[in-house]
Amino acid sequence: MLVTLLAFLFILAFSITIHEFGHFLMAKLFKIPVEKFSIGYGPPLIRKKIGETDFRIAYFPLGGFVKIAGEDEGEITQRKTESRRERNTESTEKTDAKGPDAKVAGFYDAPIYKRVLIVLSGPLFNIFSSCFVFMVVIGIYGMLSNPYMKVEVEPGTVADNAGLLTNDSIVTISGTRVSDWDEASEILAEREGEEVTVGFMRDGMFLERDIVVRLDSLGIIPLVPPILGSLKLDGPAQKGGMKEGIRILKIDEDSIHSWYQMIEIVRASRNIPLHFVWQEDGVIKDAEITPVPFYDPISTDTIGQIGAIMPLERKHVPVTEVVSLSVQRSIEVLWLTLKTLYQLIIGRISRRSIGGPIAIAQLSGESARWGFENLLGLLAIISINLGLINLFPIPALDGGHVLISIIEAIRKKRFSHRTRLIIQQVGYAIILLLIIFVTFNDITR
Repeated sequence: MLVTLLAFLFILAFSITIHEFGHFLMAKLFKIPVEKFSIGYGPPLIRKKIGETDFRIAYFPLGGFVKIAGEDEGEITQRKTESRRERNTESTEKTDAKGPDAKVAGFYDAPIYKRVLIVLSGPLFNIFSSCFVFMVVIGIYGMLSNPYMKVEVEPGTVADNAGLLTNDSIVTISGTRVSDWDEASEILAEREGEEVTVGFMRDGMFLERDIVVRLDSLGIIPLVPPILGSLKLDGPAQKGGMKEGIRILKIDEDSIHSWYQMIEIVRASRNIPLHFVWQEDGVIKDAEITPVPFYDPISTDTIGQIGAIMPLERKHVPVTEVVSLSVQRSIEVLWLTLKTLYQLIIGRISRRSIGGPIAIAQLSGESARWGFENLLGLLAIISINLGLINLFPIPALDGGHVLISIIEAIRKKRFSHRTRLIIQQVGYAIILLLIIFVTFNDITR
Protein backbone atom coordinates (compact mmCIF):
# COMPACT_ATOMS: atom_id res chain seq x y z
CA MET A 1 0.00 0.00 0.00
CA LEU A 2 2.84 2.39 0.79
CA VAL A 3 4.44 1.80 -2.63
CA THR A 4 1.07 2.37 -4.32
CA LEU A 5 0.35 5.53 -2.32
CA LEU A 6 3.77 7.09 -2.97
CA ALA A 7 3.65 6.21 -6.67
CA PHE A 8 0.11 7.62 -6.99
CA LEU A 9 1.09 10.87 -5.25
CA PHE A 10 4.16 11.16 -7.50
CA ILE A 11 2.02 10.79 -10.65
CA LEU A 12 -0.56 13.28 -9.37
CA ALA A 13 1.98 15.82 -8.12
CA PHE A 14 3.87 15.95 -11.42
CA SER A 15 0.82 15.96 -13.71
CA ILE A 16 -1.06 18.60 -11.71
CA THR A 17 1.95 20.81 -11.05
CA ILE A 18 3.06 20.91 -14.69
CA HIS A 19 -0.53 21.64 -15.76
CA GLU A 20 -1.03 24.53 -13.34
CA PHE A 21 2.49 25.83 -14.01
CA GLY A 22 1.52 26.19 -17.66
CA HIS A 23 -1.39 28.48 -16.72
CA PHE A 24 0.80 30.34 -14.21
CA LEU A 25 3.72 30.92 -16.59
CA MET A 26 1.56 32.16 -19.46
CA ALA A 27 -0.34 34.56 -17.18
CA LYS A 28 2.95 35.95 -15.86
CA LEU A 29 4.30 36.34 -19.40
CA PHE A 30 1.26 38.45 -20.20
CA LYS A 31 1.83 40.43 -16.96
CA ILE A 32 -1.47 39.33 -15.40
CA PRO A 33 -1.23 38.88 -11.61
CA VAL A 34 -1.69 35.36 -10.22
CA GLU A 35 -3.27 35.36 -6.76
CA LYS A 36 -3.09 31.64 -5.88
CA PHE A 37 -1.22 28.56 -7.09
CA SER A 38 -2.60 25.46 -5.36
CA ILE A 39 -1.70 21.79 -5.70
CA GLY A 40 -4.75 20.08 -4.25
CA TYR A 41 -8.02 21.41 -2.87
CA GLY A 42 -9.24 22.39 0.56
CA PRO A 43 -7.37 23.94 3.50
CA PRO A 44 -3.64 24.50 2.83
CA LEU A 45 -1.20 22.02 4.32
CA ILE A 46 1.79 24.15 3.30
CA ARG A 47 1.65 27.72 2.05
CA LYS A 48 4.18 30.37 1.08
CA LYS A 49 3.53 33.79 -0.41
CA ILE A 50 6.04 34.89 -3.04
CA GLY A 51 5.33 38.32 -4.51
CA GLU A 52 1.62 38.58 -5.23
CA THR A 53 1.11 34.78 -5.42
CA ASP A 54 0.01 32.56 -2.54
CA PHE A 55 1.58 29.12 -3.25
CA ARG A 56 -0.16 26.19 -1.54
CA ILE A 57 -0.14 22.44 -1.13
CA ALA A 58 -3.61 21.47 0.07
CA TYR A 59 -4.97 18.40 1.86
CA PHE A 60 -6.92 16.84 -1.02
CA PRO A 61 -4.47 16.11 -3.88
CA LEU A 62 -6.98 15.12 -6.60
CA GLY A 63 -6.47 18.28 -8.66
CA GLY A 64 -5.25 21.83 -8.37
CA PHE A 65 -5.93 25.35 -9.55
CA VAL A 66 -4.41 28.71 -10.40
CA LYS A 67 -6.44 31.77 -9.33
CA ILE A 68 -5.74 34.60 -11.75
CA ALA A 69 -6.68 38.16 -10.77
CA GLY A 70 -10.05 39.24 -12.14
CA GLU A 71 -10.95 35.71 -13.22
CA ASP A 72 -14.22 35.76 -11.27
CA GLU A 73 -15.68 39.11 -12.11
CA GLY A 74 -13.44 40.45 -14.86
CA GLU A 75 -13.62 44.01 -13.64
CA ILE A 76 -11.81 46.38 -16.00
CA THR A 77 -9.34 48.38 -13.94
CA GLN A 78 -6.14 49.28 -15.75
CA ARG A 79 -3.17 49.83 -13.44
CA LYS A 80 -1.16 52.80 -14.64
CA THR A 81 2.13 54.31 -13.49
CA GLU A 82 2.33 57.73 -11.84
CA SER A 83 3.58 59.31 -15.05
CA ARG A 84 0.53 58.03 -16.95
CA ARG A 85 -1.87 59.49 -14.39
CA GLU A 86 -0.51 62.92 -15.12
CA ARG A 87 -1.58 62.70 -18.73
CA ASN A 88 -5.07 63.80 -19.61
CA THR A 89 -6.00 62.58 -23.06
CA GLU A 90 -7.54 59.14 -23.67
CA SER A 91 -5.37 58.53 -26.72
CA THR A 92 -2.19 59.06 -24.70
CA GLU A 93 -3.46 56.64 -22.03
CA LYS A 94 -4.15 53.95 -24.65
CA THR A 95 -0.71 54.40 -26.16
CA ASP A 96 1.01 54.10 -22.78
CA ALA A 97 -1.04 51.05 -21.82
CA LYS A 98 0.55 49.20 -24.73
CA GLY A 99 4.08 49.84 -23.45
CA PRO A 100 6.35 47.02 -22.32
CA ASP A 101 5.71 47.74 -18.62
CA ALA A 102 1.93 47.71 -18.90
CA LYS A 103 0.28 45.28 -16.51
CA VAL A 104 -3.25 44.02 -17.05
CA ALA A 105 -5.15 44.04 -13.76
CA GLY A 106 -7.41 41.07 -14.47
CA PHE A 107 -7.90 37.99 -16.62
CA TYR A 108 -10.94 39.41 -18.44
CA ASP A 109 -9.15 42.70 -19.07
CA ALA A 110 -6.75 40.84 -21.43
CA PRO A 111 -7.45 40.42 -25.16
CA ILE A 112 -9.20 37.16 -26.03
CA TYR A 113 -6.14 35.60 -27.70
CA LYS A 114 -4.18 36.00 -24.45
CA ARG A 115 -7.00 34.48 -22.41
CA VAL A 116 -7.19 31.51 -24.79
CA LEU A 117 -3.42 31.01 -24.65
CA ILE A 118 -3.46 31.11 -20.84
CA VAL A 119 -6.22 28.48 -20.72
CA LEU A 120 -4.60 26.24 -23.38
CA SER A 121 -1.13 26.39 -21.82
CA GLY A 122 -2.07 23.96 -19.02
CA PRO A 123 -3.11 21.04 -21.25
CA LEU A 124 -0.29 21.77 -23.71
CA PHE A 125 2.29 21.70 -20.91
CA ASN A 126 0.93 18.28 -19.93
CA ILE A 127 1.26 16.99 -23.49
CA PHE A 128 4.72 18.49 -24.13
CA SER A 129 6.03 17.35 -20.74
CA SER A 130 5.73 13.75 -21.94
CA CYS A 131 8.60 14.43 -24.36
CA PHE A 132 10.78 15.49 -21.44
CA VAL A 133 9.82 12.40 -19.41
CA PHE A 134 10.56 10.08 -22.35
CA MET A 135 13.91 11.82 -22.84
CA VAL A 136 14.79 11.03 -19.21
CA VAL A 137 13.70 7.40 -19.63
CA ILE A 138 15.49 6.79 -22.95
CA GLY A 139 18.55 8.84 -22.00
CA ILE A 140 19.11 7.07 -18.67
CA TYR A 141 17.67 3.59 -19.18
CA GLY A 142 18.00 3.13 -22.95
CA MET A 143 15.61 1.17 -25.17
CA LEU A 144 14.32 -2.33 -24.52
CA SER A 145 14.23 -4.71 -27.48
CA ASN A 146 13.53 -8.38 -28.17
CA PRO A 147 16.85 -9.88 -29.37
CA TYR A 148 15.45 -13.32 -30.26
CA MET A 149 15.32 -13.79 -34.03
CA LYS A 150 14.49 -17.49 -34.12
CA VAL A 151 10.85 -17.94 -35.11
CA GLU A 152 7.98 -20.23 -34.27
CA VAL A 153 5.86 -20.90 -37.36
CA GLU A 154 2.15 -21.65 -37.10
CA PRO A 155 0.91 -24.35 -39.52
CA GLY A 156 -1.24 -23.25 -42.46
CA THR A 157 -0.17 -19.59 -42.35
CA VAL A 158 1.59 -17.40 -44.92
CA ALA A 159 5.03 -18.10 -43.43
CA ASP A 160 4.39 -21.86 -43.34
CA ASN A 161 3.19 -21.91 -46.97
CA ALA A 162 6.29 -19.94 -48.01
CA GLY A 163 8.56 -22.63 -46.56
CA LEU A 164 9.70 -21.16 -43.23
CA LEU A 165 10.15 -23.61 -40.37
CA THR A 166 10.21 -23.30 -36.60
CA ASN A 167 13.77 -22.57 -35.38
CA ASP A 168 14.69 -20.64 -38.55
CA SER A 169 16.53 -17.47 -37.57
CA ILE A 170 15.64 -14.32 -39.54
CA VAL A 171 18.63 -12.28 -40.72
CA THR A 172 17.38 -9.92 -43.45
CA ILE A 173 14.11 -8.58 -44.86
CA SER A 174 14.35 -7.44 -48.51
CA GLY A 175 18.10 -6.99 -48.12
CA THR A 176 17.89 -4.96 -44.90
CA ARG A 177 19.71 -6.60 -42.01
CA VAL A 178 17.61 -6.84 -38.83
CA SER A 179 19.25 -7.16 -35.42
CA ASP A 180 16.16 -7.52 -33.22
CA TRP A 181 12.50 -8.44 -33.47
CA ASP A 182 11.32 -4.83 -33.12
CA GLU A 183 13.19 -3.83 -36.28
CA ALA A 184 11.74 -6.82 -38.15
CA SER A 185 8.19 -6.04 -36.97
CA GLU A 186 8.51 -2.39 -38.00
CA ILE A 187 9.68 -3.28 -41.52
CA LEU A 188 6.93 -5.88 -41.96
CA ALA A 189 4.28 -3.41 -40.74
CA GLU A 190 5.45 -0.84 -43.29
CA ARG A 191 5.29 -3.42 -46.11
CA GLU A 192 1.76 -4.72 -45.39
CA GLY A 193 0.31 -6.24 -48.59
CA GLU A 194 3.67 -6.19 -50.40
CA GLU A 195 6.03 -9.01 -51.29
CA VAL A 196 9.26 -9.15 -49.29
CA THR A 197 12.25 -11.46 -49.38
CA VAL A 198 13.03 -12.96 -45.99
CA GLY A 199 16.59 -14.13 -45.48
CA PHE A 200 17.20 -16.63 -42.67
CA MET A 201 19.65 -19.16 -41.27
CA ARG A 202 18.75 -22.86 -41.12
CA ASP A 203 21.27 -25.49 -39.99
CA GLY A 204 24.17 -23.13 -40.77
CA MET A 205 22.90 -22.29 -44.27
CA PHE A 206 21.57 -18.90 -45.46
CA LEU A 207 18.26 -19.26 -47.34
CA GLU A 208 15.69 -16.84 -48.76
CA ARG A 209 11.95 -17.03 -49.30
CA ASP A 210 9.49 -14.56 -50.86
CA ILE A 211 6.46 -13.72 -48.69
CA VAL A 212 3.47 -11.47 -49.26
CA VAL A 213 3.05 -9.66 -45.94
CA ARG A 214 -0.34 -10.25 -44.33
CA LEU A 215 0.09 -9.35 -40.68
CA ASP A 216 -3.17 -10.97 -39.59
CA SER A 217 -2.13 -14.35 -41.08
CA LEU A 218 1.65 -14.15 -41.26
CA GLY A 219 1.99 -16.86 -38.62
CA ILE A 220 5.42 -16.17 -37.13
CA ILE A 221 6.33 -15.13 -33.60
CA PRO A 222 9.75 -14.92 -31.97
CA LEU A 223 10.82 -18.16 -30.33
CA VAL A 224 11.64 -16.67 -26.92
CA PRO A 225 13.12 -19.14 -24.41
CA PRO A 226 11.22 -19.52 -21.09
CA ILE A 227 13.76 -17.40 -19.20
CA LEU A 228 12.54 -14.81 -16.71
CA GLY A 229 13.50 -11.20 -17.24
CA SER A 230 12.67 -8.52 -14.69
CA LEU A 231 10.50 -9.51 -11.73
CA LYS A 232 7.84 -7.41 -10.04
CA LEU A 233 8.51 -6.38 -6.47
CA ASP A 234 6.47 -8.64 -4.15
CA GLY A 235 4.99 -10.47 -7.13
CA PRO A 236 4.15 -14.20 -6.95
CA ALA A 237 7.34 -15.15 -8.83
CA GLN A 238 9.59 -13.20 -6.47
CA LYS A 239 7.75 -14.45 -3.40
CA GLY A 240 8.08 -18.01 -4.69
CA GLY A 241 11.87 -17.74 -4.75
CA MET A 242 12.36 -17.12 -8.47
CA LYS A 243 15.10 -14.80 -9.72
CA GLU A 244 15.88 -12.96 -12.92
CA GLY A 245 17.60 -15.18 -15.49
CA ILE A 246 16.23 -18.56 -14.37
CA ARG A 247 14.93 -21.00 -17.00
CA ILE A 248 11.49 -22.57 -16.49
CA LEU A 249 11.56 -26.31 -17.20
CA LYS A 250 8.09 -27.54 -16.26
CA ILE A 251 4.68 -26.29 -15.10
CA ASP A 252 2.76 -29.10 -13.47
CA GLU A 253 3.21 -32.02 -15.91
CA ASP A 254 3.94 -29.87 -19.01
CA SER A 255 7.51 -29.43 -20.24
CA ILE A 256 8.03 -25.77 -21.17
CA HIS A 257 9.90 -24.92 -24.38
CA SER A 258 8.99 -21.27 -25.06
CA TRP A 259 7.93 -18.09 -23.30
CA TYR A 260 4.53 -17.92 -25.02
CA GLN A 261 3.72 -21.51 -24.03
CA MET A 262 4.43 -20.56 -20.42
CA ILE A 263 2.35 -17.37 -20.33
CA GLU A 264 -0.57 -19.12 -22.02
CA ILE A 265 -0.73 -21.50 -19.05
CA VAL A 266 -0.24 -18.71 -16.49
CA ARG A 267 -2.87 -16.39 -18.00
CA ALA A 268 -5.50 -19.13 -17.87
CA SER A 269 -4.70 -20.04 -14.25
CA ARG A 270 -5.62 -17.03 -12.15
CA ASN A 271 -5.93 -18.03 -8.48
CA ILE A 272 -5.03 -21.63 -9.41
CA PRO A 273 -1.79 -22.95 -7.83
CA LEU A 274 0.81 -24.14 -10.36
CA HIS A 275 3.86 -26.27 -9.66
CA PHE A 276 6.90 -24.66 -11.31
CA VAL A 277 10.23 -26.40 -11.87
CA TRP A 278 13.19 -24.26 -12.93
CA GLN A 279 16.95 -24.25 -13.32
CA GLU A 280 19.05 -21.72 -11.41
CA ASP A 281 22.88 -21.77 -11.72
CA GLY A 282 22.77 -25.44 -12.66
CA VAL A 283 20.55 -26.34 -9.71
CA ILE A 284 16.99 -27.65 -10.18
CA LYS A 285 14.45 -25.91 -7.92
CA ASP A 286 10.68 -26.01 -7.62
CA ALA A 287 7.82 -24.20 -5.88
CA GLU A 288 4.07 -23.87 -5.93
CA ILE A 289 3.13 -20.43 -7.25
CA THR A 290 -0.38 -19.04 -7.67
CA PRO A 291 -0.95 -16.53 -10.51
CA VAL A 292 -2.86 -13.48 -9.24
CA PRO A 293 -5.75 -11.88 -11.18
CA PHE A 294 -4.86 -8.86 -13.28
CA TYR A 295 -7.18 -6.85 -15.53
CA ASP A 296 -5.67 -6.60 -19.01
CA PRO A 297 -7.06 -3.50 -20.79
CA ILE A 298 -5.86 -4.81 -24.17
CA SER A 299 -7.85 -8.04 -24.04
CA THR A 300 -10.43 -6.44 -21.69
CA ASP A 301 -10.24 -9.59 -19.59
CA THR A 302 -8.91 -10.60 -16.18
CA ILE A 303 -5.91 -12.87 -16.56
CA GLY A 304 -3.41 -14.60 -14.29
CA GLN A 305 0.11 -13.26 -13.83
CA ILE A 306 3.13 -14.18 -11.73
CA GLY A 307 4.96 -10.84 -12.07
CA ALA A 308 7.68 -11.57 -14.62
CA ILE A 309 8.48 -10.27 -18.10
CA MET A 310 10.36 -11.89 -20.96
CA PRO A 311 14.14 -11.40 -21.13
CA LEU A 312 14.77 -8.23 -23.12
CA GLU A 313 17.96 -6.56 -24.27
CA ARG A 314 18.72 -2.98 -23.25
CA LYS A 315 20.26 -0.75 -25.92
CA HIS A 316 21.61 2.73 -25.25
CA VAL A 317 21.20 5.18 -28.11
CA PRO A 318 23.28 8.26 -29.01
CA VAL A 319 22.22 11.55 -27.42
CA THR A 320 21.25 12.90 -30.84
CA GLU A 321 18.64 10.15 -31.18
CA VAL A 322 17.19 10.55 -27.69
CA VAL A 323 15.22 13.70 -28.59
CA SER A 324 13.81 12.33 -31.86
CA LEU A 325 12.86 9.02 -30.24
CA SER A 326 11.20 10.87 -27.33
CA VAL A 327 9.14 13.03 -29.69
CA GLN A 328 8.23 9.95 -31.73
CA ARG A 329 7.16 8.05 -28.60
CA SER A 330 5.04 11.01 -27.42
CA ILE A 331 3.33 11.30 -30.80
CA GLU A 332 2.60 7.55 -30.78
CA VAL A 333 1.02 7.75 -27.31
CA LEU A 334 -0.91 10.90 -28.28
CA TRP A 335 -2.27 9.28 -31.44
CA LEU A 336 -3.16 6.05 -29.61
CA THR A 337 -4.97 8.06 -26.92
CA LEU A 338 -6.94 10.04 -29.51
CA LYS A 339 -7.81 6.82 -31.34
CA THR A 340 -8.95 5.20 -28.09
CA LEU A 341 -11.09 8.21 -27.16
CA TYR A 342 -12.71 8.15 -30.60
CA GLN A 343 -13.45 4.42 -30.28
CA LEU A 344 -14.94 5.04 -26.83
CA ILE A 345 -17.21 7.77 -28.20
CA ILE A 346 -18.52 5.63 -31.08
CA GLY A 347 -18.89 2.60 -28.79
CA ARG A 348 -16.24 0.37 -30.40
CA ILE A 349 -14.51 0.11 -27.02
CA SER A 350 -16.63 -0.57 -23.96
CA ARG A 351 -17.10 2.39 -21.63
CA ARG A 352 -16.53 -0.09 -18.81
CA SER A 353 -12.84 0.15 -19.65
CA ILE A 354 -12.70 3.81 -18.55
CA GLY A 355 -10.78 4.17 -15.30
CA GLY A 356 -10.60 6.88 -12.65
CA PRO A 357 -8.43 7.72 -9.64
CA ILE A 358 -8.62 4.18 -8.23
CA ALA A 359 -7.45 2.71 -11.56
CA ILE A 360 -4.64 5.28 -11.77
CA ALA A 361 -3.58 4.42 -8.22
CA GLN A 362 -3.55 0.70 -9.04
CA LEU A 363 -1.57 1.27 -12.25
CA SER A 364 0.85 3.54 -10.37
CA GLY A 365 1.50 0.85 -7.78
CA GLU A 366 1.89 -1.84 -10.45
CA SER A 367 4.32 0.32 -12.45
CA ALA A 368 6.38 1.22 -9.38
CA ARG A 369 6.76 -2.46 -8.50
CA TRP A 370 8.27 -3.03 -11.95
CA GLY A 371 10.80 -0.24 -11.32
CA PHE A 372 11.08 3.55 -11.57
CA GLU A 373 11.57 3.36 -15.34
CA ASN A 374 8.08 1.90 -15.74
CA LEU A 375 6.59 4.48 -13.37
CA LEU A 376 8.06 7.27 -15.51
CA GLY A 377 6.56 5.67 -18.63
CA LEU A 378 3.14 5.65 -16.97
CA LEU A 379 3.66 9.27 -15.90
CA ALA A 380 4.15 10.34 -19.53
CA ILE A 381 0.98 8.48 -20.60
CA ILE A 382 -1.12 9.91 -17.74
CA SER A 383 0.15 13.43 -18.46
CA ILE A 384 -0.88 13.16 -22.11
CA ASN A 385 -4.29 11.79 -21.13
CA LEU A 386 -4.83 14.61 -18.62
CA GLY A 387 -3.90 17.20 -21.24
CA LEU A 388 -6.28 15.78 -23.84
CA ILE A 389 -9.19 15.35 -21.41
CA ASN A 390 -8.83 18.97 -20.28
CA LEU A 391 -9.23 20.06 -23.91
CA PHE A 392 -12.75 18.60 -24.03
CA PRO A 393 -15.29 21.42 -24.64
CA ILE A 394 -16.99 20.85 -21.28
CA PRO A 395 -17.68 23.85 -19.01
CA ALA A 396 -15.27 23.95 -16.04
CA LEU A 397 -12.57 22.21 -18.11
CA ASP A 398 -10.00 24.22 -20.06
CA GLY A 399 -11.60 23.30 -23.37
CA GLY A 400 -14.91 24.66 -22.09
CA HIS A 401 -13.28 27.98 -21.14
CA VAL A 402 -11.79 28.25 -24.64
CA LEU A 403 -15.18 27.55 -26.23
CA ILE A 404 -16.90 30.18 -24.07
CA SER A 405 -14.19 32.75 -24.90
CA ILE A 406 -14.62 32.09 -28.62
CA ILE A 407 -18.42 32.43 -28.35
CA GLU A 408 -18.00 35.72 -26.45
CA ALA A 409 -15.63 36.98 -29.15
CA ILE A 410 -18.12 36.11 -31.91
CA ARG A 411 -21.05 37.78 -30.14
CA LYS A 412 -18.75 40.68 -29.08
CA LYS A 413 -20.25 40.60 -25.65
CA ARG A 414 -19.40 38.77 -22.46
CA PHE A 415 -21.88 36.50 -20.75
CA SER A 416 -23.31 37.92 -17.57
CA HIS A 417 -21.87 36.79 -14.24
CA ARG A 418 -25.05 34.81 -13.55
CA THR A 419 -24.90 33.05 -16.94
CA ARG A 420 -21.25 32.13 -16.41
CA LEU A 421 -22.08 30.67 -12.99
CA ILE A 422 -24.86 28.53 -14.49
CA ILE A 423 -22.55 27.30 -17.27
CA GLN A 424 -19.89 26.46 -14.70
CA GLN A 425 -22.35 24.58 -12.50
CA VAL A 426 -23.51 22.54 -15.50
CA GLY A 427 -19.84 21.70 -16.18
CA TYR A 428 -19.24 20.67 -12.57
CA ALA A 429 -22.34 18.47 -12.68
CA ILE A 430 -21.09 16.71 -15.83
CA ILE A 431 -17.65 16.17 -14.25
CA LEU A 432 -19.23 14.88 -11.03
CA LEU A 433 -21.32 12.36 -12.99
CA LEU A 434 -18.19 11.27 -14.89
CA ILE A 435 -16.28 10.82 -11.61
CA ILE A 436 -19.11 8.70 -10.19
CA PHE A 437 -19.18 6.60 -13.38
CA VAL A 438 -15.41 5.91 -13.52
CA THR A 439 -15.27 5.24 -9.77
CA PHE A 440 -18.11 2.72 -10.18
CA ASN A 441 -16.11 1.09 -13.00
CA ASP A 442 -13.00 0.94 -10.80
CA ILE A 443 -14.81 -0.62 -7.85
CA THR A 444 -16.82 -3.20 -9.81
CA ARG A 445 -13.72 -4.15 -11.81
